[in-house]
Amino acid sequence: MTHTSTDHAALTNNASAISEWHNVDKATFEEIIAPRYQPAVLRGFIRDWPAVAAGIASPYSMVDYLRSFDVGSQVESFVGAPEINGRFFYTPDLKQLNFRRTRDLFSFALERLVAALNHPNPPALYMGSTSLAACLPAFLQHNRNPVLDASVIPNIWIGNRSIIAPHFDMSDNIACVVSGHRRFTLFPPEQVTNLYVGPIDFTLAGQPASMVNLAAPDLEKYPRFTQALAAAQVATLEPGDAIYIPTMWWHHVEALDNFNVLVNYWWDPSYALQGSPFECLVHALLTIRSIPPERRKAWRAMFDHYIFDADENTHAHLPLGSRRALGELTPELARYLNSFLTSSMKP
Repeated sequence: MTHTSTDHAALTNNASAISEWHNVDKATFEEIIAPRYQPAVLRGFIRDWPAVAAGIASPYSMVDYLRSFDVGSQVESFVGAPEINGRFFYTPDLKQLNFRRTRDLFSFALERLVAALNHPNPPALYMGSTSLAACLPAFLQHNRNPVLDASVIPNIWIGNRSIIAPHFDMSDNIACVVSGHRRFTLFPPEQVTNLYVGPIDFTLAGQPASMVNLAAPDLEKYPRFTQALAAAQVATLEPGDAIYIPTMWWHHVEALDNFNVLVNYWWDPSYALQGSPFECLVHALLTIRSIPPERRKAWRAMFDHYIFDADENTHAHLPLGSRRALGELTPELARYLNSFLTSSMKP
């Protein structure tokens, strides 16, 4: 059974609404919202930004506002044929992407979007994850995040109508809608089994993505996706709104207007020396996945003991000064473990 694209609204109408918060300040975000590990819509979060006022006025006002900060840097853009209908994805055989990447001056990429504004069948255009510090540095002085430290450098995303398949981020994320409207459909991390994830080493733009097309889910091919939909949360954001997406939550993002601008902030409070859990997963694919089932079961018990179910009892039998790798993770211990890993992995 398949659904036509008109069924997307019906599908997401059955999803839970993402919890909404108003007048969020730093204390509310840090003490109440973030510890819940649940997504949150922050209504009116950046309503006072001059950029939002420009975006509400018109796409052309938004373009003029962005131009005023341009320092002549180059940016990467995704360009797709009109036939992809804004869905940046794979070709049917999964051997290539259905769009091409280009590097252009920011001003050129912006003009390309302006030229497509009134086109009856425009190409799909998407300028994603561009550092504002490198591209439009003065923008940061006039448009500040009310809850995050200024050391968290945001990225800007500009495009026409686009559809980004469900994927997760390695860091916490606050995404702020500056111009246009966006629909976010989120899935909890435990729904990974029901999202039918694509290749993890050949991705669209970083993290692996779901193979399911939310606009027309093929439920014969992906039957467990109905379980993911049952756990989905959805919200539509307008200019001035933001959404907090905790790390590892899967999110499908749809830009609904002919011109859209979003600014997002990624941050990770963990030690820089800890390394990437995703790299750990890839290493486990190499070292654990293919060993016999009884050995995998033994290693699952080991990981549960030392990692997933770890608590004080894991190392309580060892003297405080002799816990070494099992002790509290400090920067010093992180450096030691990195050195231990580097030495053990030498050929």
